[in-house]
Amino acid sequence: MVPWGRWRLNPIGDDQKGGAFPGNEVCCVVVSFNTKALTLRCLAAFREAACVVSEVCVVDNASSDETVSLLTDGAYWNDLEQIRKKNIPVLSVIRLSQNIGFGPANNMGVGSTTSPFVALVNSDAFVFPGALQTLRDYLLANPKVGVVGPRLLNVDGSMQESRFSFPNPVRAWTENLGLATIMKWINRDGLLSQGPVEWLSGACLMFRREVWERVGGFDESFFLYSEETDLQRRVRLSGWEVHWVPEAVVTHLGGSSGVGMREAVREYFFEGVDRYFLKHYGKWGAVSLRAATATGAALRWVRSVLGGRGKRQELSWILKRQISRKFPEMGAVDLIHMIKR
Repeated sequence: MVPWGRWRLNPIGDDQKGGAFPGNEVCCVVVSFNTKALTLRCLAAFREAACVVSEVCVVDNASSDETVSLLTDGAYWNDLEQIRKKNIPVLSVIRLSQNIGFGPANNMGVGSTTSPFVALVNSDAFVFPGALQTLRDYLLANPKVGVVGPRLLNVDGSMQESRFSFPNPVRAWTENLGLATIMKWINRDGLLSQGPVEWLSGACLMFRREVWERVGGFDESFFLYSEETDLQRRVRLSGWEVHWVPEAVVTHLGGSSGVGMREAVREYFFEGVDRYFLKHYGKWGAVSLRAATATGAALRWVRSVLGGRGKRQELSWILKRQISRKFPEMGAVDLIHMIKR
């Protein structure tokens, strides 16, 4: 069991919490790992937006910066109160003594809140005014939809790809052989129609709490990467829909928690994909994925040699990794979630 500390702050009093939308409040969960400035900017966006947020829970994954001390500093919240006097949500801070991973930290944060709608927002994602209300209202108007996500923008204002098809062995081969390029039109900037998708980027997602509880939240055997793909697959398998709502807009920087940890993050990515394929397609599906990825890396390495350019060292690492690395073990959490499907 991971030791943790918790603080609960409310600079303006419980009497104003959620007053504008009784019974339909949103809680926001933000997982932080050495992203002090970004986390504070992320939280400030909640307070500057139209308020449907009654609770904000920050789960800090054992950051070595001053994130927690700043969040628990009363002076900081006094400053925020001067910026916006009304409807500042209750903040709780959970400080972990070790980094338990993205999914487990979010599970802990959601479990500590009670609002009927749950927004998971990355610490490097900044909601536009009205974005959370738009997502919440969409769920209220569409009872078959269990998860929604916004349009994501890069820092320069261009649209960030956030809608995806579920990975599978056939798609792995198609992509690694370079045959999937013609499918890029699916996510063109011009196609902004709201509606159902297979899965969405986990930078900002809003769930009905009943859906979250039914599928059991994130599978905690995933440390980082592919956990949101697995979760949304289980949501769809349980009968709920996942929809993209481009009227809600969020800026997402991406990769901020992995600064200075490039090799570890790269390994977490491939391990997450391995685990996803093992869980949903079995060992032969995972073997097919490895073969496809190794083949793709080898082809790109040859192309880089012939063309005189390319990331040969990284391609060599991928090829060696996919051939030599053991598959991750399937644990009890994996099996429980497979049964819940």
